[in-house]
Amino acid sequence: MNIIDYDHNFFGRQHILDVLRKRVLGLKEGYRQNVALLGSKTTGKSSIVRKLVDDHDDASVLMIYLDLESRDLSYFCLQFNKSLLYYFLKNKNITPQEDFKLLCLSAKAFIPQTVAAIEAIHDHLDKGNLADAYSSLLAVPDIFVLETNQCVVLILDEFQHLSQMDVPDAFAQLGMRIMTQKNCLYIVTSSYQAQAKAILSEKLSLLFGNFEEIYVTPFDLVTSQRFIDKHLSNLKMGIQLRHFMADFTGGHPLYINMLSQELICLSGVFKQEEIYVPILTQAIENLLFNPWGVLSRHFDLVIHELCRGKTEGPLSSVLIAMAEGKHRVADLVMHLSIKPAQANVRVNALLASEIIEKNGNYYHIKDKLFKYWIKCVYKRRLRAIDLETGRGRKLFKEEINKAVNDFQGIARKDLASRMTDLLNKFDNEAFEVVGRRYKLSMFNDIEPLKLRLGAGNFVDVLSANGEEGQWLIVLKKDPMLENDLNMLLEEMKKLNPKPSRCVIVSLSGLDDNAKIRALQEKLWVWNEEEVNALMHLYDEPYLIR
Repeated sequence: MNIIDYDHNFFGRQHILDVLRKRVLGLKEGYRQNVALLGSKTTGKSSIVRKLVDDHDDASVLMIYLDLESRDLSYFCLQFNKSLLYYFLKNKNITPQEDFKLLCLSAKAFIPQTVAAIEAIHDHLDKGNLADAYSSLLAVPDIFVLETNQCVVLILDEFQHLSQMDVPDAFAQLGMRIMTQKNCLYIVTSSYQAQAKAILSEKLSLLFGNFEEIYVTPFDLVTSQRFIDKHLSNLKMGIQLRHFMADFTGGHPLYINMLSQELICLSGVFKQEEIYVPILTQAIENLLFNPWGVLSRHFDLVIHELCRGKTEGPLSSVLIAMAEGKHRVADLVMHLSIKPAQANVRVNALLASEIIEKNGNYYHIKDKLFKYWIKCVYKRRLRAIDLETGRGRKLFKEEINKAVNDFQGIARKDLASRMTDLLNKFDNEAFEVVGRRYKLSMFNDIEPLKLRLGAGNFVDVLSANGEEGQWLIVLKKDPMLENDLNMLLEEMKKLNPKPSRCVIVSLSGLDDNAKIRALQEKLWVWNEEEVNALMHLYDEPYLIR
Protein backbone atom coordinates (compact mmCIF):
# COMPACT_ATOMS: atom_id res chain seq x y z
CA MET A 1 0.00 0.00 0.00
CA ASN A 2 1.44 3.38 -0.97
CA ILE A 3 0.77 6.67 0.79
CA ILE A 4 0.45 10.01 -1.00
CA ASP A 5 3.27 12.27 0.15
CA TYR A 6 3.44 16.07 -0.08
CA ASP A 7 5.52 16.24 -3.24
CA HIS A 8 3.16 13.77 -4.90
CA ASN A 9 0.33 16.26 -4.40
CA PHE A 10 1.86 18.88 -6.69
CA PHE A 11 0.66 18.18 -10.19
CA GLY A 12 -0.52 19.88 -13.34
CA ARG A 13 0.47 23.44 -12.46
CA GLN A 14 3.92 23.48 -14.01
CA HIS A 15 3.07 26.38 -16.34
CA ILE A 16 2.13 28.58 -13.36
CA LEU A 17 5.22 27.49 -11.43
CA ASP A 18 7.34 28.35 -14.48
CA VAL A 19 5.86 31.87 -14.57
CA LEU A 20 6.67 32.40 -10.87
CA ARG A 21 10.24 31.16 -11.34
CA LYS A 22 10.60 33.49 -14.32
CA ARG A 23 9.42 36.41 -12.17
CA VAL A 24 11.98 35.52 -9.46
CA LEU A 25 14.74 35.37 -12.07
CA GLY A 26 13.57 38.71 -13.49
CA LEU A 27 13.82 40.27 -10.03
CA LYS A 28 17.52 39.35 -9.89
CA GLU A 29 18.03 40.94 -13.30
CA GLY A 30 16.40 44.21 -12.28
CA TYR A 31 12.89 43.57 -13.62
CA ARG A 32 10.08 43.20 -11.11
CA GLN A 33 6.57 41.95 -11.87
CA ASN A 34 4.39 41.22 -8.84
CA VAL A 35 1.95 38.33 -9.17
CA ALA A 36 -1.49 37.51 -7.75
CA LEU A 37 -2.75 33.91 -7.83
CA LEU A 38 -6.55 33.94 -7.68
CA GLY A 39 -8.85 30.94 -7.46
CA SER A 40 -11.42 29.14 -5.36
CA LYS A 41 -10.45 27.21 -2.28
CA THR A 42 -8.97 23.73 -2.80
CA THR A 43 -7.70 24.52 -6.30
CA GLY A 44 -4.06 24.29 -5.18
CA LYS A 45 -2.78 27.88 -4.88
CA SER A 46 -0.90 27.17 -1.65
CA SER A 47 0.60 24.01 -3.15
CA ILE A 48 2.03 26.07 -6.01
CA VAL A 49 3.71 28.67 -3.81
CA ARG A 50 4.94 26.06 -1.33
CA LYS A 51 6.48 24.12 -4.20
CA LEU A 52 8.17 27.36 -5.31
CA VAL A 53 9.60 27.81 -1.81
CA ASP A 54 10.64 24.17 -1.41
CA ASP A 55 12.52 24.13 -4.72
CA HIS A 56 14.20 27.52 -4.17
CA ASP A 57 17.95 27.21 -3.69
CA ASP A 58 19.37 30.62 -4.66
CA ALA A 59 21.07 32.20 -1.62
CA SER A 60 21.01 35.64 -3.31
CA VAL A 61 17.19 35.73 -3.09
CA LEU A 62 15.50 35.40 0.30
CA MET A 63 12.05 33.83 -0.11
CA ILE A 64 9.50 34.14 2.70
CA TYR A 65 6.12 32.39 2.79
CA LEU A 66 3.49 33.94 5.09
CA ASP A 67 0.05 32.46 5.75
CA LEU A 68 -2.36 35.28 6.63
CA GLU A 69 -5.56 33.28 7.04
CA SER A 70 -7.10 33.71 10.52
CA ARG A 71 -3.96 35.48 11.81
CA ASP A 72 -3.67 38.62 13.91
CA LEU A 73 -1.00 41.29 13.49
CA SER A 74 1.18 39.96 16.30
CA TYR A 75 1.38 36.53 14.70
CA PHE A 76 1.95 38.05 11.26
CA CYS A 77 4.88 40.14 12.54
CA LEU A 78 6.41 37.21 14.40
CA GLN A 79 5.97 34.89 11.42
CA PHE A 80 7.52 37.46 9.07
CA ASN A 81 10.50 38.29 11.26
CA LYS A 82 11.31 34.74 12.32
CA SER A 83 11.14 33.56 8.71
CA LEU A 84 13.43 36.34 7.51
CA LEU A 85 16.05 35.68 10.19
CA TYR A 86 15.78 31.89 9.94
CA TYR A 87 16.29 31.69 6.18
CA PHE A 88 18.96 34.40 6.18
CA LEU A 89 21.02 32.35 8.65
CA LYS A 90 20.31 29.13 6.80
CA ASN A 91 21.56 30.70 3.55
CA LYS A 92 24.80 31.51 5.37
CA ASN A 93 25.14 27.83 6.34
CA ILE A 94 24.53 28.64 10.00
CA THR A 95 22.21 26.19 11.75
CA PRO A 96 19.40 28.49 12.95
CA GLN A 97 17.39 28.13 16.15
CA GLU A 98 13.62 28.52 16.10
CA ASP A 99 13.48 30.67 19.23
CA PHE A 100 12.93 34.30 18.22
CA LYS A 101 15.40 35.83 20.67
CA LEU A 102 18.10 33.34 19.71
CA LEU A 103 17.50 34.12 16.03
CA CYS A 104 17.96 37.83 16.71
CA LEU A 105 21.12 37.15 18.70
CA SER A 106 22.61 34.95 15.96
CA ALA A 107 21.77 37.37 13.13
CA LYS A 108 22.84 40.59 14.88
CA ALA A 109 26.49 40.11 13.97
CA PHE A 110 25.61 40.06 10.24
CA ILE A 111 22.57 42.35 9.88
CA PRO A 112 22.48 44.62 12.95
CA GLN A 113 20.26 47.27 11.37
CA THR A 114 17.67 44.71 10.29
CA VAL A 115 17.65 43.07 13.72
CA ALA A 116 17.29 46.47 15.41
CA ALA A 117 14.29 47.25 13.18
CA ILE A 118 12.76 43.87 13.97
CA GLU A 119 13.21 44.32 17.71
CA ALA A 120 11.61 47.77 17.46
CA ILE A 121 8.55 46.20 15.81
CA HIS A 122 8.03 43.90 18.78
CA ASP A 123 8.51 46.79 21.20
CA HIS A 124 5.61 48.53 19.39
CA LEU A 125 3.51 45.38 19.71
CA ASP A 126 4.26 45.06 23.42
CA LYS A 127 3.06 48.64 23.92
CA GLY A 128 -0.07 48.06 21.83
CA ASN A 129 1.05 50.39 19.02
CA LEU A 130 -0.29 48.25 16.17
CA ALA A 131 -0.17 50.96 13.51
CA ASP A 132 3.51 51.71 14.25
CA ALA A 133 4.33 47.99 14.30
CA TYR A 134 2.71 47.46 10.89
CA SER A 135 4.37 50.49 9.33
CA SER A 136 7.76 49.41 10.69
CA LEU A 137 7.24 45.86 9.44
CA LEU A 138 6.68 47.05 5.87
CA ALA A 139 10.01 48.90 6.04
CA VAL A 140 12.03 45.79 6.99
CA PRO A 141 12.59 44.55 3.39
CA ASP A 142 14.16 47.91 2.46
CA ILE A 143 16.53 47.77 5.41
CA PHE A 144 17.42 44.13 4.75
CA VAL A 145 18.08 44.71 1.02
CA LEU A 146 20.35 47.70 1.71
CA GLU A 147 22.25 45.79 4.37
CA THR A 148 22.72 42.53 2.46
CA ASN A 149 22.37 43.46 -1.22
CA GLN A 150 20.02 40.47 -1.52
CA CYS A 151 16.59 40.42 -3.16
CA VAL A 152 13.46 39.45 -1.25
CA VAL A 153 10.39 37.51 -2.40
CA LEU A 154 7.40 37.91 -0.07
CA ILE A 155 4.57 35.40 -0.51
CA LEU A 156 1.35 36.48 1.21
CA ASP A 157 -1.11 33.57 1.20
CA GLU A 158 -4.74 34.81 1.45
CA PHE A 159 -3.50 38.40 1.42
CA GLN A 160 -6.98 39.90 1.72
CA HIS A 161 -6.87 39.12 5.45
CA LEU A 162 -4.57 42.12 5.91
CA SER A 163 -7.78 44.15 6.11
CA GLN A 164 -8.72 42.33 9.35
CA MET A 165 -5.56 43.22 11.31
CA ASP A 166 -6.88 46.37 13.00
CA VAL A 167 -4.50 48.60 11.06
CA PRO A 168 -5.87 51.72 9.31
CA ASP A 169 -5.23 51.89 5.56
CA ALA A 170 -3.35 48.57 5.57
CA PHE A 171 -3.41 48.23 1.78
CA ALA A 172 -2.68 51.90 1.11
CA GLN A 173 0.47 51.62 3.25
CA LEU A 174 1.42 48.36 1.52
CA GLY A 175 0.92 49.94 -1.89
CA MET A 176 3.23 52.84 -1.08
CA ARG A 177 5.95 50.42 -0.01
CA ILE A 178 5.50 48.16 -3.05
CA MET A 179 6.08 51.11 -5.40
CA THR A 180 9.47 51.88 -3.87
CA GLN A 181 10.71 48.37 -3.05
CA LYS A 182 12.17 47.52 -6.45
CA ASN A 183 14.21 44.64 -5.04
CA CYS A 184 11.23 43.02 -3.34
CA LEU A 185 8.84 40.82 -5.31
CA TYR A 186 5.34 40.28 -3.95
CA ILE A 187 3.41 37.10 -4.72
CA VAL A 188 -0.10 37.11 -3.22
CA THR A 189 -2.87 34.53 -3.27
CA SER A 190 -6.58 34.73 -2.56
CA SER A 191 -9.53 32.34 -2.53
CA TYR A 192 -11.94 35.28 -2.73
CA GLN A 193 -11.58 36.45 -6.30
CA ALA A 194 -14.07 39.33 -6.28
CA GLN A 195 -12.66 40.76 -3.05
CA ALA A 196 -9.07 40.31 -4.22
CA LYS A 197 -9.73 41.91 -7.61
CA ALA A 198 -11.34 44.89 -5.87
CA ILE A 199 -8.27 45.30 -3.65
CA LEU A 200 -5.90 44.98 -6.60
CA SER A 201 -7.82 47.43 -8.78
CA GLU A 202 -8.79 49.99 -6.13
CA LYS A 203 -6.06 49.87 -3.47
CA LEU A 204 -3.06 48.26 -5.15
CA SER A 205 -3.38 49.73 -8.63
CA LEU A 206 0.07 51.22 -8.58
CA LEU A 207 2.14 53.47 -10.81
CA PHE A 208 5.03 51.03 -10.26
CA GLY A 209 4.54 47.45 -9.12
CA ASN A 210 1.18 46.44 -10.56
CA PHE A 211 0.11 42.82 -10.11
CA GLU A 212 -0.09 40.25 -12.87
CA GLU A 213 -3.26 38.21 -12.21
CA ILE A 214 -3.08 34.44 -12.75
CA TYR A 215 -6.21 32.35 -12.28
CA VAL A 216 -5.89 28.93 -10.68
CA THR A 217 -8.92 26.90 -11.74
CA PRO A 218 -9.87 23.28 -11.01
CA PHE A 219 -8.22 20.71 -13.24
CA ASP A 220 -9.88 19.93 -16.54
CA LEU A 221 -11.00 16.34 -17.02
CA VAL A 222 -7.87 15.21 -18.85
CA THR A 223 -5.59 16.58 -16.12
CA SER A 224 -7.85 15.18 -13.39
CA GLN A 225 -7.65 11.77 -15.04
CA ARG A 226 -3.85 11.93 -15.18
CA PHE A 227 -3.74 13.03 -11.53
CA ILE A 228 -5.90 10.09 -10.50
CA ASP A 229 -3.74 7.73 -12.57
CA LYS A 230 -0.65 9.03 -10.79
CA HIS A 231 -2.16 8.53 -7.33
CA LEU A 232 -3.61 5.09 -8.05
CA SER A 233 -0.72 3.82 -10.17
CA ASN A 234 -0.41 0.67 -8.02
CA LEU A 235 -4.12 -0.15 -8.17
CA LYS A 236 -6.43 -1.25 -10.95
CA MET A 237 -9.58 0.77 -11.52
CA GLY A 238 -11.94 0.71 -14.48
CA ILE A 239 -11.79 3.66 -16.83
CA GLN A 240 -15.46 4.53 -16.21
CA LEU A 241 -14.91 4.67 -12.45
CA ARG A 242 -11.88 6.89 -12.94
CA HIS A 243 -13.96 9.16 -15.15
CA PHE A 244 -16.68 9.24 -12.51
CA MET A 245 -14.10 10.16 -9.87
CA ALA A 246 -12.78 13.02 -12.04
CA ASP A 247 -16.30 14.36 -12.62
CA PHE A 248 -17.48 13.81 -9.02
CA THR A 249 -14.59 15.82 -7.53
CA GLY A 250 -15.04 18.65 -10.01
CA GLY A 251 -11.31 18.66 -10.72
CA HIS A 252 -10.33 20.00 -7.27
CA PRO A 253 -6.86 18.65 -6.42
CA LEU A 254 -7.63 18.46 -2.69
CA TYR A 255 -10.68 16.26 -3.25
CA ILE A 256 -8.82 14.00 -5.65
CA ASN A 257 -6.04 13.67 -3.07
CA MET A 258 -8.44 12.82 -0.24
CA LEU A 259 -10.49 10.33 -2.24
CA SER A 260 -7.36 8.67 -3.66
CA GLN A 261 -5.86 8.33 -0.19
CA GLU A 262 -9.05 6.77 1.14
CA LEU A 263 -9.16 4.32 -1.77
CA ILE A 264 -5.54 3.34 -1.13
CA CYS A 265 -6.26 2.73 2.55
CA LEU A 266 -9.44 0.72 1.90
CA SER A 267 -7.74 -1.41 -0.75
CA GLY A 268 -5.14 -2.31 1.87
CA VAL A 269 -7.75 -3.06 4.54
CA PHE A 270 -9.77 -5.31 2.24
CA LYS A 271 -6.68 -6.68 0.45
CA GLN A 272 -8.00 -5.64 -2.96
CA GLU A 273 -5.77 -4.91 -5.93
CA GLU A 274 -8.64 -3.46 -7.98
CA ILE A 275 -11.12 -0.75 -7.03
CA TYR A 276 -14.74 -1.72 -7.65
CA VAL A 277 -17.94 0.24 -6.97
CA PRO A 278 -18.37 -1.03 -3.35
CA ILE A 279 -14.92 0.26 -2.31
CA LEU A 280 -15.46 3.56 -4.12
CA THR A 281 -18.85 3.91 -2.41
CA GLN A 282 -17.31 3.18 0.98
CA ALA A 283 -14.55 5.72 0.40
CA ILE A 284 -17.05 8.43 -0.51
CA GLU A 285 -19.18 7.54 2.51
CA ASN A 286 -16.15 7.76 4.83
CA LEU A 287 -15.21 11.19 3.51
CA LEU A 288 -18.60 12.82 2.92
CA PHE A 289 -21.30 11.11 4.98
CA ASN A 290 -19.43 10.30 8.18
CA PRO A 291 -19.76 13.46 10.36
CA TRP A 292 -16.07 13.11 11.23
CA GLY A 293 -14.97 12.44 7.66
CA VAL A 294 -12.32 14.88 6.42
CA LEU A 295 -14.44 16.44 3.67
CA SER A 296 -17.61 16.36 5.75
CA ARG A 297 -15.85 18.37 8.47
CA HIS A 298 -14.38 20.69 5.84
CA PHE A 299 -17.82 21.45 4.42
CA ASP A 300 -19.29 21.84 7.92
CA LEU A 301 -16.68 24.52 8.59
CA VAL A 302 -17.57 26.26 5.32
CA ILE A 303 -21.22 26.41 6.44
CA HIS A 304 -20.22 27.55 9.94
CA GLU A 305 -18.07 30.36 8.52
CA LEU A 306 -20.81 31.35 6.09
CA CYS A 307 -23.47 31.56 8.77
CA ARG A 308 -21.33 33.12 11.52
CA GLY A 309 -23.45 35.76 13.23
CA LYS A 310 -26.41 34.92 11.00
CA THR A 311 -29.35 32.56 11.22
CA GLU A 312 -28.32 29.39 9.43
CA GLY A 313 -31.79 28.40 8.21
CA PRO A 314 -32.46 31.08 5.55
CA LEU A 315 -29.08 30.71 3.83
CA SER A 316 -29.06 26.92 4.04
CA SER A 317 -32.53 26.73 2.50
CA VAL A 318 -31.29 28.73 -0.52
CA LEU A 319 -28.19 26.51 -0.85
CA ILE A 320 -30.31 23.36 -0.70
CA ALA A 321 -32.71 24.75 -3.31
CA MET A 322 -29.81 25.62 -5.64
CA ALA A 323 -28.29 22.17 -5.13
CA GLU A 324 -31.64 20.74 -6.22
CA GLY A 325 -31.64 22.77 -9.44
CA LYS A 326 -33.42 26.02 -8.54
CA HIS A 327 -31.09 28.53 -10.17
CA ARG A 328 -33.17 31.67 -10.72
CA VAL A 329 -34.50 34.07 -8.11
CA ALA A 330 -38.02 33.46 -9.42
CA ASP A 331 -37.54 29.71 -8.89
CA LEU A 332 -36.25 30.28 -5.35
CA VAL A 333 -39.19 32.57 -4.53
CA MET A 334 -41.70 29.97 -5.64
CA HIS A 335 -39.87 26.97 -4.13
CA LEU A 336 -39.21 28.58 -0.73
CA SER A 337 -42.45 30.62 -0.56
CA ILE A 338 -40.57 33.84 0.20
CA LYS A 339 -40.68 37.37 -1.17
CA PRO A 340 -38.30 38.44 -3.98
CA ALA A 341 -36.63 40.94 -1.64
CA GLN A 342 -35.88 38.16 0.86
CA ALA A 343 -34.50 35.91 -1.87
CA ASN A 344 -32.26 38.69 -3.19
CA VAL A 345 -30.83 39.41 0.28
CA ARG A 346 -29.93 35.75 0.77
CA VAL A 347 -28.54 35.33 -2.72
CA ASN A 348 -26.41 38.46 -2.35
CA ALA A 349 -25.01 37.15 0.95
CA LEU A 350 -23.98 33.93 -0.79
CA LEU A 351 -22.49 35.88 -3.70
CA ALA A 352 -20.45 38.01 -1.28
CA SER A 353 -19.07 34.85 0.33
CA GLU A 354 -18.23 33.53 -3.17
CA ILE A 355 -19.95 30.24 -2.36
CA ILE A 356 -22.11 30.80 -5.43
CA GLU A 357 -21.57 32.58 -8.75
CA LYS A 358 -23.90 34.35 -11.12
CA ASN A 359 -24.11 33.76 -14.86
CA GLY A 360 -26.87 35.59 -16.64
CA ASN A 361 -29.94 35.16 -14.45
CA TYR A 362 -28.67 31.84 -13.09
CA TYR A 363 -27.00 31.29 -9.72
CA HIS A 364 -24.84 28.23 -9.16
CA ILE A 365 -22.90 26.68 -6.30
CA LYS A 366 -19.31 26.93 -7.55
CA ASP A 367 -17.96 23.75 -5.97
CA LYS A 368 -19.48 20.64 -7.54
CA LEU A 369 -18.67 18.29 -4.65
CA PHE A 370 -19.87 20.83 -2.08
CA LYS A 371 -23.16 21.01 -3.98
CA TYR A 372 -23.45 17.22 -3.85
CA TRP A 373 -22.77 17.22 -0.08
CA ILE A 374 -25.44 19.87 0.49
CA LYS A 375 -27.99 17.89 -1.52
CA CYS A 376 -27.28 14.39 -0.23
CA VAL A 377 -25.82 14.91 3.26
CA TYR A 378 -26.47 18.37 4.68
CA LYS A 379 -30.13 18.54 3.61
CA ARG A 380 -30.86 15.17 5.20
CA ARG A 381 -28.96 16.11 8.34
CA LEU A 382 -31.17 19.19 8.75
CA ARG A 383 -34.53 17.76 7.77
CA ALA A 384 -34.65 13.97 8.04
CA ILE A 385 -35.87 12.09 11.09
CA ASP A 386 -34.39 8.60 11.08
CA LEU A 387 -36.36 6.27 13.32
CA GLU A 388 -34.34 3.31 12.09
CA THR A 389 -30.62 3.19 12.94
CA GLY A 390 -28.40 3.34 9.87
CA ARG A 391 -31.19 4.29 7.47
CA GLY A 392 -29.49 7.54 6.46
CA ARG A 393 -26.22 5.73 5.73
CA LYS A 394 -28.04 3.11 3.68
CA LEU A 395 -29.86 5.77 1.62
CA PHE A 396 -26.60 7.62 1.02
CA LYS A 397 -24.91 4.48 -0.31
CA GLU A 398 -27.88 3.87 -2.57
CA GLU A 399 -27.60 7.45 -3.84
CA ILE A 400 -23.87 7.03 -4.59
CA ASN A 401 -24.51 3.77 -6.43
CA LYS A 402 -27.24 5.46 -8.44
CA ALA A 403 -24.91 8.37 -9.25
CA VAL A 404 -22.24 5.94 -10.49
CA ASN A 405 -24.76 3.98 -12.60
CA ASP A 406 -26.31 7.16 -14.02
CA PHE A 407 -22.88 8.53 -14.89
CA GLN A 408 -21.86 5.31 -16.62
CA GLY A 409 -25.10 5.32 -18.59
CA ILE A 410 -24.60 8.92 -19.70
CA ALA A 411 -20.91 8.33 -20.46
CA ARG A 412 -21.86 5.59 -22.93
CA LYS A 413 -23.88 8.05 -24.99
CA ASP A 414 -22.30 9.40 -28.17
CA LEU A 415 -21.56 13.08 -28.75
CA ALA A 416 -24.78 13.66 -30.71
CA SER A 417 -26.92 12.28 -27.86
CA ARG A 418 -25.09 14.30 -25.21
CA MET A 419 -25.44 17.50 -27.21
CA THR A 420 -29.13 16.77 -27.89
CA ASP A 421 -29.72 16.40 -24.14
CA LEU A 422 -27.91 19.70 -23.56
CA LEU A 423 -29.77 21.60 -26.28
CA ASN A 424 -33.09 20.42 -24.85
CA LYS A 425 -32.25 22.32 -21.65
CA PHE A 426 -31.74 25.70 -23.33
CA ASP A 427 -34.45 28.18 -22.39
CA ASN A 428 -33.66 31.53 -24.02
CA GLU A 429 -31.14 32.46 -21.33
CA ALA A 430 -27.99 34.48 -22.02
CA PHE A 431 -24.78 33.13 -20.45
CA GLU A 432 -21.11 34.01 -20.43
CA VAL A 433 -19.12 30.92 -21.37
CA VAL A 434 -15.30 31.11 -21.16
CA GLY A 435 -15.36 34.88 -21.58
CA ARG A 436 -17.91 35.10 -24.40
CA ARG A 437 -21.64 35.83 -24.10
CA TYR A 438 -24.19 33.57 -25.80
CA LYS A 439 -27.96 33.79 -26.13
CA LEU A 440 -29.19 30.19 -26.07
CA SER A 441 -32.54 29.68 -27.79
CA MET A 442 -35.23 27.32 -26.63
CA PHE A 443 -35.59 24.55 -29.21
CA ASN A 444 -38.74 22.62 -30.01
CA ASP A 445 -37.35 20.20 -32.58
CA ILE A 446 -33.83 18.70 -32.65
CA GLU A 447 -32.94 16.27 -35.44
CA PRO A 448 -29.64 14.40 -36.02
CA LEU A 449 -28.40 14.55 -39.62
CA LYS A 450 -25.33 13.83 -41.75
CA LEU A 451 -23.66 16.56 -43.78
CA ARG A 452 -21.29 15.78 -46.64
CA LEU A 453 -17.76 17.19 -46.42
CA GLY A 454 -16.16 16.38 -49.75
CA ALA A 455 -16.17 13.06 -51.57
CA GLY A 456 -17.20 10.23 -49.26
CA ASN A 457 -16.76 12.23 -46.04
CA PHE A 458 -19.63 13.05 -43.72
CA VAL A 459 -19.93 14.90 -40.43
CA ASP A 460 -22.62 14.54 -37.75
CA VAL A 461 -24.81 17.60 -37.30
CA LEU A 462 -27.88 18.53 -35.30
CA SER A 463 -30.62 20.62 -36.84
CA ALA A 464 -32.42 22.52 -34.08
CA ASN A 465 -35.48 24.71 -34.63
CA GLY A 466 -36.11 27.53 -32.21
CA GLU A 467 -37.80 30.91 -31.93
CA GLU A 468 -34.89 32.59 -33.72
CA GLY A 469 -34.88 30.15 -36.63
CA GLN A 470 -32.90 27.03 -37.40
CA TRP A 471 -29.54 26.29 -35.78
CA LEU A 472 -26.98 23.93 -37.29
CA ILE A 473 -24.73 22.29 -34.70
CA VAL A 474 -21.72 20.59 -36.30
CA LEU A 475 -20.20 17.81 -34.16
CA LYS A 476 -16.55 16.83 -34.42
CA LYS A 477 -14.37 15.08 -31.85
CA ASP A 478 -11.21 15.53 -33.90
CA PRO A 479 -9.70 18.94 -34.66
CA MET A 480 -11.38 20.88 -37.45
CA LEU A 481 -8.90 22.01 -40.07
CA GLU A 482 -9.22 24.92 -42.46
CA ASN A 483 -10.06 22.62 -45.37
CA ASP A 484 -12.85 20.96 -43.30
CA LEU A 485 -14.31 24.38 -42.53
CA ASN A 486 -14.18 25.51 -46.15
CA MET A 487 -16.08 22.41 -47.27
CA LEU A 488 -18.59 22.92 -44.46
CA LEU A 489 -19.24 26.49 -45.56
CA GLU A 490 -19.77 25.34 -49.17
CA GLU A 491 -22.32 22.74 -48.05
CA MET A 492 -24.12 25.29 -45.87
CA LYS A 493 -24.68 27.49 -48.92
CA LYS A 494 -26.72 24.64 -50.46
CA LEU A 495 -29.04 24.31 -47.46
CA ASN A 496 -32.56 25.64 -47.79
CA PRO A 497 -33.52 27.35 -45.59
CA LYS A 498 -30.12 28.71 -44.60
CA PRO A 499 -29.38 28.25 -40.87
CA SER A 500 -29.73 31.40 -38.79
CA ARG A 501 -26.89 30.20 -36.56
CA CYS A 502 -24.08 27.69 -37.02
CA VAL A 503 -22.25 26.27 -34.00
CA ILE A 504 -19.15 24.13 -34.45
CA VAL A 505 -18.64 21.74 -31.55
CA SER A 506 -15.06 20.59 -32.01
CA LEU A 507 -13.83 18.99 -28.80
CA SER A 508 -10.19 19.19 -29.90
CA GLY A 509 -10.56 22.74 -31.23
CA LEU A 510 -9.79 24.33 -34.60
CA ASP A 511 -6.46 25.07 -36.20
CA ASP A 512 -5.44 28.75 -36.32
CA ASN A 513 -6.54 29.38 -39.92
CA ALA A 514 -9.90 27.71 -39.29
CA LYS A 515 -10.42 29.88 -36.19
CA ILE A 516 -9.82 33.04 -38.19
CA ARG A 517 -12.22 31.92 -40.95
CA ALA A 518 -14.88 30.93 -38.40
CA LEU A 519 -14.61 34.37 -36.81
CA GLN A 520 -14.97 36.04 -40.19
CA GLU A 521 -18.07 33.97 -40.96
CA LYS A 522 -19.55 34.74 -37.49
CA LEU A 523 -19.70 31.08 -36.52
CA TRP A 524 -19.75 30.04 -32.88
CA VAL A 525 -17.03 27.58 -31.92
CA TRP A 526 -17.29 25.47 -28.75
CA ASN A 527 -14.38 23.27 -27.72
CA GLU A 528 -14.37 20.84 -24.80
CA GLU A 529 -13.96 23.64 -22.25
CA GLU A 530 -16.98 25.58 -23.54
CA VAL A 531 -19.17 22.48 -23.80
CA ASN A 532 -18.33 21.40 -20.25
CA ALA A 533 -18.96 24.92 -18.96
CA LEU A 534 -22.47 24.58 -20.41
CA MET A 535 -22.81 21.10 -18.93
CA HIS A 536 -22.00 22.60 -15.52
CA LEU A 537 -24.56 25.38 -15.96
CA TYR A 538 -27.27 22.83 -16.66
CA ASP A 539 -26.20 20.33 -13.95
CA GLU A 540 -25.09 17.70 -16.46
CA PRO A 541 -22.02 15.44 -16.04
CA TYR A 542 -18.97 16.65 -17.90
CA LEU A 543 -18.34 15.39 -21.41
CA ILE A 544 -15.40 13.00 -21.46
CA ARG A 545 -13.69 12.11 -24.73
